[in-house]
Amino acid sequence: MSGYRRAAVALHALAEADRTLILAELPEQDRTVLRDYLNELDELGFDTGAATDLLPRQPADAVPPAANDTPVDTLGAAAAASVNTVLEGEPASLVAQLLSVEPWAWRGEYLALQTSARREQLHAAAPTAAVAPARAAFLRSAVAARLQRLPIRAPAAQPVARAPWWRLVRLPWTR
Repeated sequence: MSGYRRAAVALHALAEADRTLILAELPEQDRTVLRDYLNELDELGFDTGAATDLLPRQPADAVPPAANDTPVDTLGAAAAASVNTVLEGEPASLVAQLLSVEPWAWRGEYLALQTSARREQLHAAAPTAAVAPARAAFLRSAVAARLQRLPIRAPAAQPVARAPWWRLVRLPWTR
């Protein structure tokens, strides 16, 4: 299914007021294409309940987050390297908003992992006003969910202490 068709199915499942708000934010070309698909869904007789059945579902084996772990707990306790892995490739504006939500314990170490160019991008994209509470909650939960999906790595193996190579060599003239 194309991206426009998926978007139309998702929009069709929304209330009319929400659909209108979302469409108003899109470029005119995208709005036109999506309206055509929305009209097609209406003509075919899809109601909002049926449209949600066409959306992709979460896999049955997906592990839900633990009930006692709130997104802030999970995100606040994360390692900077894990946060770096999760936020790799994300736009600087999104990362800057997340960084400004709270004084995260991993913030300094995370910024140290970034290139100087990326740090400049993050600084330039830093929001001038507080991030809206709904957006902050979304960022927390989305990043926390991605952190929970990271594979768990075993601790690095300790190097085995070895004798110097000259002690391992048994030369015939030494005893």
